[in-house]
Amino acid sequence: MIQRSHKLTLLENSHSFVREAARNAIAASNDVSRWPFAILNLVQATELSLKEMLRRQHPVLIYDDVDTPRNTVSIMQALARIENPAIAGITIPGEEKRKLKSAVDLRNQITHFEFEITEEYAMAKFSELFAFLVYFQGRHLSVEIEDVLSADLLHPVIAIEKCFAELREKALARILDEKIEKENLWSCPECFEDTLVFDGSQGICYLCRASQTIVECPHCGKERLDFDVEDFTDLLDSDYDEGQVHIYNDYGYDQHKACSACMDEIKAHIEQQRLDEYCNDMEEAEWHRRRAQQQGGGYSPPAARSSKPTP
Repeated sequence: MIQRSHKLTLLENSHSFVREAARNAIAASNDVSRWPFAILNLVQATELSLKEMLRRQHPVLIYDDVDTPRNTVSIMQALARIENPAIAGITIPGEEKRKLKSAVDLRNQITHFEFEITEEYAMAKFSELFAFLVYFQGRHLSVEIEDVLSADLLHPVIAIEKCFAELREKALARILDEKIEKENLWSCPECFEDTLVFDGSQGICYLCRASQTIVECPHCGKERLDFDVEDFTDLLDSDYDEGQVHIYNDYGYDQHKACSACMDEIKAHIEQQRLDEYCNDMEEAEWHRRRAQQQGGGYSPPAARSSKPTP
């Protein structure tokens, strides 16, 4: 008989619980009985994350008795050691410790006693813990949540209203902790919060984890987010033949992309050129008509240009 085994590191084990917590939280929108499992999974993921922080200081620190390494530390023991200046020296705000203690108490109640929980309360507890975990792993373990949860899990969890509020608070706290300069902070086009942090031309939103790139608008030369730079080839005079677009009048634009701030001006400029060409064609046609009348001959209008003003 073939023996199978499955081994996970502390961090990998934590991530497996995070994924299971996300699945249960998403399912809880249709089945409230899934909330307790989402919370249990998340408490376990948090405990393993704290132990991973201790392990990185010294492997023996994950045990409650370092002289007899048998049982591992609890969440509250782990927090005390992490805050110890001789170990990690990381300050965990009192409010965060109270939230974690509350989550542990709820975990114990779920696993050892009869319990009753409302959907709103469960959602609030899950959101508090999820936000802390995202912040702690990103700030202290160098692991971002989008590397743990796939988009089909991450986006529905972020959409949970209370979770979003908690994540926003933690994102702003992380920005302050990391002393992000104001010029490197942009408004995120996905969640509309000022939590989009850039390092060079690449940016990541500390709230919704959307990635963005800074590009230069070919017309105004200003830095813009890549989503804000659009192609305006459809405004030019062109033909489509055998899968290719052939532009025969670019109206003086050799670059066919522009930011939204430039787009209105470009549209107006192209339309004005079309109108000018149309008026010139009409004047030329009228000149030929009158000349033909004066000479007593027939009138054949010149070939009209392909462009005309948009009605």
